[in-house]
Order: sequence, then structure tokens, then C-alpha cells
Amino acid sequence: MSRKPKTGSVTFRPRARLLKLIGEELISDDVVAVAELVKNAHDADALNVTVSFRGAAAPGGEVEIRDDGSGMDLDTLLGRWMQPAASSKAAAGQKTTGRGRRVLGEKGVGRFAADKLARRLELVSRCPGSPHEVRAVVDWDAFADGEKMLEDVEARWEVRPAAAISPHGTSLRMIGLRAVWTERMFRRLSIRLGRLLSPFRDRDRFSIRIESDEFPDYSGELRSDILERAPYRIEASFDGTQTVTVRTPRVGEARQRWNGQGDLSCGPVRIRLYAFDLEAEALARIGPRMEVRAWLREWTGVSVYRDGFRVWPYGEPHDDWLRLDQRRVNNPVEHLSNNQIIGFIDISRDGNPDLLDQTNREGLVHNHAVDDLRRLVYFVLQVLEAERQSIRHPVRRGQPSATAREADTPSVAAELARLADAADAALGRELRRLGERLEAERTRERATQERLLEGYEGLAAVGQIATHLFPSLPRELGQVRGDIQAIRRAAAAANGHGEVFDRLAAGVEALAGRLEVFRLTAGREDDRRRTIDLVAELEAFRRSVGPAFEARDIRLEIEYPEQEVIRTEMRPEHFHGILHVLAANSLDWIDQGDGRRVRVVLSCEEDQCEVVFSDTGPGIPTGLIRQVFEPGFSMKEGGRGMGLTLARRIVEGHGGQILVLMDGRRRGANLRIVLPRKRSRATFGGG
Repeated sequence: MSRKPKTGSVTFRPRARLLKLIGEELISDDVVAVAELVKNAHDADALNVTVSFRGAAAPGGEVEIRDDGSGMDLDTLLGRWMQPAASSKAAAGQKTTGRGRRVLGEKGVGRFAADKLARRLELVSRCPGSPHEVRAVVDWDAFADGEKMLEDVEARWEVRPAAAISPHGTSLRMIGLRAVWTERMFRRLSIRLGRLLSPFRDRDRFSIRIESDEFPDYSGELRSDILERAPYRIEASFDGTQTVTVRTPRVGEARQRWNGQGDLSCGPVRIRLYAFDLEAEALARIGPRMEVRAWLREWTGVSVYRDGFRVWPYGEPHDDWLRLDQRRVNNPVEHLSNNQIIGFIDISRDGNPDLLDQTNREGLVHNHAVDDLRRLVYFVLQVLEAERQSIRHPVRRGQPSATAREADTPSVAAELARLADAADAALGRELRRLGERLEAERTRERATQERLLEGYEGLAAVGQIATHLFPSLPRELGQVRGDIQAIRRAAAAANGHGEVFDRLAAGVEALAGRLEVFRLTAGREDDRRRTIDLVAELEAFRRSVGPAFEARDIRLEIEYPEQEVIRTEMRPEHFHGILHVLAANSLDWIDQGDGRRVRVVLSCEEDQCEVVFSDTGPGIPTGLIRQVFEPGFSMKEGGRGMGLTLARRIVEGHGGQILVLMDGRRRGANLRIVLPRKRSRATFGGG
């Protein structure tokens, strides 16, 4: 006799303690629990939220989180709040609130946060315009009974005339705190809530206030006063396509086309960076040193905010996700470390779809968009670091030179001459001879130092050119090597190889052109200045850079008076160094498409020569004119910012000047170089 198998269906009947187990997994600690409930106030469109602690430093204290948001009616309380994981925002497919805020509390974990904090919850809420308020009381410890099923645990509610809430909002009063709150927990809470809010919330006010009867030092509205005292700051925005806008206190706003190795895929981004010097004297200018150091230890780091609220763990203490400390090792003088920077990055779900959250909500998925975001932050940091260097080590133009300062200071020879006048004849003669020998030696040393300085400036200019030209040399050498191998194979097969020879010849010519640049800029063994013919040097410049311009399909125009002899006194390699610095900048910035041109115009007057170097690129923003000649400043990704600095030093060292022309009529970048004109004796002969 066969037995029929028993069949049927069954539903899950969770025990009450399941609610507590889920809460323990979602909410890591009490500070996180308070932050989650503050987020709920944000989603309720509150403008103000107050976190009030009473007796929290002893067992059995309480905390109340009160906001002036949209509140809940009875249907919302029973149909949504009492149904875990059924957030009203997510259920309705709602992504933004009435104020246009992006919804944050999509997991519906607020009730678990209340359980994490205390044994009992009293919730009171009122909707705008309603004469009534709803009240509910939940005993969380009742869910700890392992014998009870979830549906066996009941919470009491009532609808009553409005008395506790005016005019609208929600109060969560949590009684019987599970943890004894310490000063360290209050400090963590203050920092976490303070950094919870993005500094970009210019049009969406959301104020968080802490009240405590036992820790009054942490009471008050959360603000970042020390940030306003940061000695260095920068604000930048990227439009998601090609424009970067940068604002600093010294320069104001400057708009610039992105000039990096490839486009950025991260989407529109806003960035604010604040930097600090950690020397005792610098900290004392901000506030009490110990207090400022402690504040910086908690705040430094670069945080990421999505739709106005923070993405953890970016910016947490010791979270150097940008690897700034490693970056500083390469250049500790100029680069800033992670503990010197407080940064804020603003993104959004809709505007930055490729910046994806990890499933555990611990940061962003590492992909190409995140790498591009890092590149953008490095670029903004590069501008900030150059600004910092210009403030810490300003280049003071117009100050007397070392020679002039020496002239203003009584020399040893002059002092010996004064003593000689007061001494007897024999001693006086000896003192004067000693003074003359010292003065002659001083003059020789000064001349030697000036020649060395000129030589170093020339070498630095050559180095700048080398960094620009070297990347193309391996490619051209590789082409030549490949063509030589092809010739060998062709010869072995007894085939024609004229086309290969043509490519080989072109490769050799390209390499010869690169070497010609170095020949013109490296100079000769004779390091003295000489009179040079600027027309002849411009023609040599045309020959040296012609292949590079032709390869980029850029037209090079050089104009000068046909019958005029225009000379200046300068080492020729220095003149070529200046031109090549300007040419390298043009090649970096000139636009793609038709009409790309670099134009060099030479003219002269009675006592000066003028070279105007122009291109059809995006030009130099008005706000950056003062900074482009400062050491380390560059608006190119990874730029060293030394080319124009060296060009200015060389020009001014030869008695000239270099400046940016901005008359509103010229397209692109336009730089004017003025040098003293060297006239021949025949010019002054009068005949």
C-alpha cells in the first residue's frame, strides 16, 4: 500500500527579534544612528533639525530629534513608517522632495536607528495645515523576546489635537539610551553631522543644531568657522565637456578649456579645497594652536558629496583616497599632504551616472570615471599649490637687484678709504691699495656670478624644451628602426623598396629637426653675450620648428621688415629658448580644426626691438594674466608652470620685458617681448 506525500504551502512568520537583528546589521553605532535620523529630517524637507540630549552621560538618558519638515499623517504612519523597507519616497518612485532635494533615505532604516539608540520611542508628527498631530509609542525591548512572533508585538498610536508640534514637523523622543555618551562620542557626532552637509548647498538651507546639558562645548549650530580662516582656498567647476572654471581670492574667476591627456568621463563636478600650513606660527594666525591642530586632525581629507549629502568613507581621518601623501613624497616642498587639505567634491546621481555607489554603500565603484575624477582634483590641487607658493615665496618685481643693493650699501673698499683719510700717510696709502684690490676682486666675482646665472637660465630653458620634445623622439626612432628592418627584408627578397626609403628619409629628417632645436638652444662653449641678428635667428627658428608645426597641420607665419637690420645683444640660444617656450605653449593649447596658426611679428623703433608672438588658441583668461609668469602655475594637467617664468627671467636679465597683450581685438594668446636694440656704429655716423 503506497503512501501519498503530504503537500501544502507556508508563509514565513518572522520572529519579533528579526527586526533587531536587521537593525544591528544596518546601523553600526549610535553616532551613525543619529546621522540616519537627521537624513530623514532632510528628506522631510525640514529647514531646521535639532538634536537634544538630556542626561546622556549617565545610564537611562534620552535624546530628541526634532525637525520642522512636512510631517506625517496617520495613513503615512501606519502604511509606510510601520512597514520596514517600504520608504514612502522609494515606493512612490519619488527621487526628489518638494524642495527639489534628492531623496537620501531610500532604505527606510530610520526606525532601526531609533532602536539602536534607545529602549523606547515616542513619535509625534504633524502635517502642514493640520489641526491634529499623530502620536505613536514603540517599546523596542519587546522585540527582543525570542518567543514572540513579529505580528505579536504591538505599538500604540493616537490622533490628538495639535499641542507638541507647531506649526508642522516631527519629534522623535528616544528614552532610555542604550549607550552612555562620552565627550569622544559628542566630538564624533559633531564632526559627522558637520561634514554631513555639503558646502555647496547655497540655495538649500538645512541647519543642524546640537543641544546638550552635560557637554555644552558641543552645543549650537554646526558651522565650520575655521574653514573661513584658511590661508589658501580654491573653488573650481567642470561643466562635464571641456570647460574648467577656477576661482581664487587673488585672481578671481578664470574660465579655461580643459587641457589634459584625453577627455574626462566623470561628468559635471564642483570642487572646493582649503589648505593649511602646519608650522606653529601659521596655525597661531588661525586660532589657538592646540585647538586648531585638533580640529585639523578630525577634518582634513577630501570628502565627496552626492546630491548634497556625504558619501562615506571619503574624507574620513586617515582615508587618503587621492594618495596625496604618496604624491607629496615626489615634491615635499610644493605638494600638499592629506593632513593639510580640507576638500569638498560635489556630484549628483543624474549628472554623474558613471560614478556608481558600491553595493555596500562604502564609496564609489572603481572605474574610469573615478580615475578621471582624481585627475580633475589633481589639476585643481596643482593650481592651488601654485597659488600657495606665490603667497609663501612671492617674486617681488621691481625690487633693486643684488648689484643695486650692494651699491646702496657702503662697501668694504669705501670703509677702508674712510679710514685711510683719517690715518697717517703711509698707513693711508696701504689701506687704499687694499681697498682697490678688494673692489677689483668683488667686481670679478660679481661678473662671474652673473655669467653663471645666465648659463643656468639657459640650461633651464633647454630643459623645458626637452620635456616637450622628448616624448616624440621614441616614436620617431621606432619608425626609423622599423623601416630599417623592412629594408633588410625587402633587400633579402630582392624587391623594390623606394617607398620604405622615403619613410626612412622622412624619419631621419624629423630627428634632425629635433636635434637642430637642441643645437640652437644649447649654445656653444663661448658663454658671452653677442650681438645677434633677430631676422636671421627667426629664420633659424622657422627651420627648427617647421616639421613639428607641419605634423600638427599648424601654419607658422613669421613677419619682419625686409630691408631693416634689427639686432640685440643676447646669447642666441637664450633667444631661441624664449621662442621655443612660447611655441611649446601654443602647441599645447591651439584649437583643433581649420585656421590653426602661430604668428611671429618682429618690428623695431629707435632704441628697442619688439617681437609679438600670437596663436589662435583659446587665449589667456584675463584673471590669470598676473599668474602665468609665476613659478609653478599652469592650467595644463600635469604642467610644470616654469616655461613663462624662465622666459621672463631671460628677457628681464637682458634689459627687456615680456607681457600679455589684452586689447579685446586679438584672438588667442598674444605675448609681447621688448628688447633693447643694438645699433651699429654706422647708424650714428651721421653720413
